[in-house]
Amino acid sequence: MNKTLRNKILNTSIIRPLPLNIAYFDKISLRNVKKIALFASIGLFVVINLALGQSNTPSEPELTPADKSHWAFQPAKHRPLPTVKNPLWASNPIDFFILEKLDEKKLAPSPSASKEHLIRRVTLDLIGLAPTIEEINAFQNDPNPNAYESLIDRLLNSPHYGERWSLFWLDLARYAESNGYEADGERSQFWRYRDYVLNAFNSDKPYYEFILEQLGGDILAKSMIKPNEDIPQAILRNPKIAELLSAVGFNRCGPTHMVGGNSDQEILRQENLTEMTSAVGSVFMGLTIGCARCHDHKFDPLSQVDYYRMQAFFGSTYFKEIDMVSAAQKKAREDESFKYKQQLNPLKASVDAIDKPVRDKLTKAKIESLDKETKIALATDVKQRSPQQHKLVSMASPLVKVTWDEVLEALSPKAKEEREKIKARMHDIEARKPQPSPQTFTVIDNGTGGTNFLKRGNPKSKGARIEPGFPRLLAPGGLQAGNAKVPDRLDLAQWLIRSENPLTAKVMVNRIWQQHFGAGLVASPSDYGVKGIPPTHPELLDWLALEFVNSGWSIKHMHRLIVLSSTYRQTSKNENLTWLKVDPENKYLWRMNRKRMDAEILRDSMIFVAGKMNQKLHGPMIKIPLEPEIYDLIFTEGEPDGLWLANPDPHEHFRRSVYLFNKRNVRLPVLEVFDQPDTLVTCPIRNSSTHAPQALTMLNGPLSQELCLAMAANIIEDAGIKQEDWIALLWQRVLGRKPTPNEQENALTFLKEQAEKIGADVSNKIALRIPKTSKKQKIDSIQSAAFSDLCLALFNTNEFVYRP
Repeated sequence: MNKTLRNKILNTSIIRPLPLNIAYFDKISLRNVKKIALFASIGLFVVINLALGQSNTPSEPELTPADKSHWAFQPAKHRPLPTVKNPLWASNPIDFFILEKLDEKKLAPSPSASKEHLIRRVTLDLIGLAPTIEEINAFQNDPNPNAYESLIDRLLNSPHYGERWSLFWLDLARYAESNGYEADGERSQFWRYRDYVLNAFNSDKPYYEFILEQLGGDILAKSMIKPNEDIPQAILRNPKIAELLSAVGFNRCGPTHMVGGNSDQEILRQENLTEMTSAVGSVFMGLTIGCARCHDHKFDPLSQVDYYRMQAFFGSTYFKEIDMVSAAQKKAREDESFKYKQQLNPLKASVDAIDKPVRDKLTKAKIESLDKETKIALATDVKQRSPQQHKLVSMASPLVKVTWDEVLEALSPKAKEEREKIKARMHDIEARKPQPSPQTFTVIDNGTGGTNFLKRGNPKSKGARIEPGFPRLLAPGGLQAGNAKVPDRLDLAQWLIRSENPLTAKVMVNRIWQQHFGAGLVASPSDYGVKGIPPTHPELLDWLALEFVNSGWSIKHMHRLIVLSSTYRQTSKNENLTWLKVDPENKYLWRMNRKRMDAEILRDSMIFVAGKMNQKLHGPMIKIPLEPEIYDLIFTEGEPDGLWLANPDPHEHFRRSVYLFNKRNVRLPVLEVFDQPDTLVTCPIRNSSTHAPQALTMLNGPLSQELCLAMAANIIEDAGIKQEDWIALLWQRVLGRKPTPNEQENALTFLKEQAEKIGADVSNKIALRIPKTSKKQKIDSIQSAAFSDLCLALFNTNEFVYRP
């Protein structure tokens, strides 16, 4: 190989698609250069930075004109509204940009949806619940030309708006109330971050403020605390401090290894820093910055140094639980907890007394089965054991360990029965466990800042010290000169909301658009990089971003603009075959997209139309009854008993889904089956899968079965004894409309045939599930049971499950 070629290979990066990764080589010897050149020549694609040695001072690739000209990195530009063929169709500027593309593609918009469909669509979109019969009738009969605008205002001012729209942000924030990984310990007080998000949406907190508080809330709070004032005192004086401390829970939403023993704390620390840094890049910037942790980004102009500049903002960030009440209040809570333990401990001792003789007997038998040397080692005092004996004991420990199920199996029937009774009493007490002393799960900044460049992302291979800074491409001037203090997360947040930052506003308005239309103008909402999908309507994206900023970063203003547009109000029932061929994915929005309800909204809507909804707002997480096969997934090294104690108040089980306990490793089937994300990573787009377990859950799941009985009972109570009236009211509550004559006839036929089948089951002594109607109503139990099956059938229609 000639010297010129060798030097070229040694001093440049070969970047190709990646089945073979040689990014982890520290050094490449001269004799291997030919082999590497051969790999490249025969098509084995690699990503490698070649060097004869390593330096503590990392180099960065030069930014090219192509890097700088990428569409996402350009500031939003104002442009006049385009000239279109049918300007009278437009209700606001959004429609002009949509019409421009439709004209270009020789397409045309669809007619407006019916008022019936429109109120259902916008109500599901804005508050995540179906409209009531009264709301539908009022809207349909309102002659005021501004009736739709009034409807939008009412929905945006509803407290349920925050419950619905917090879901999409919690997906992005990777929110859960457990730590993840194998132990998956609970975060019993992390719900305060969820409530912060919910309240932020309800109050229309400006998005710039939302960013500042989530990234630097603790720093803002610190400036509000007086000298020598403890935090609980400060919170009592100024509740805003508690809000800010809860807001920065964003930085600890992700999964965290919270285990002791032999865990490497340096690696765990780096995992946390990586998680925080990657989340900020994805959520606020729409960039896969985490891909630059181990090497320069494969596609985007983000160097590995850029990554560590961003991570350096979190270098002084540490997790912290902070008391929110005074010492006296905390003592009162501790006293309650002590009384609780006084009730529980004697029962635990009783269980241990039952178990101990059996456990000792089993342990003795296991020891007897071991070889002589191991038995001697086990019998020797731990301080007197030789190194060999320590090794033998270590090897024997798992062999002599007696598990809970072995003890349970060896108990006599009488002992088992007594033990079960004691356990039941324990669970009754545990279900009423006092709430812990209020704390906020937050982060603190110790003021040190900075981080180390990690060679190949390895915490054990530290390089040069890196100070906080922004990606070169997005902030050519870096941090502003004259900054005396070490830059912190608040500086990062302030940079994100600067007017010259080209990404923040675009990313957020695209996310809002996606929630309404099912797809964003940018179809890769968390990847605006080179491999991201360019916007279908770039001028509209710019216009929305500028409008967002000019409105004071008002999220509700963007909702109002979108749902008042003619584009949003189109029908979804246009099957024009010619247009389908031109735009089969409806990228240019010549009709509205139908959209399946998200998992939580589907569950909430079922509960709501069944008349069982508990509309209480805020508060601690709620555990609802869990199916046995799901319960078995809960990790424990001991007896899997009392690990998931459902809230003792059944009314709490019908709270909105945003309040349900969200445990990473144990998912609620009714939510998981409809694609609730796992929150291990940020989720910008939910899947919308179709598979058999969904139908099985909707037909046979415990929630569906319970709700169809409740709804049948409610409708019979309200409609009287005539089946025709039952059917009419059922259609209105579930589908928001009256049944057609054909549907009415088919429903009556179904009730007759189903009653005959149920009657046959009763004759064969099969248990009958009957809606609990008032004794005043003299309704045949078989007829009411048949009607509950009709309720179940309507839950399973596409018309109910999909937003029109």
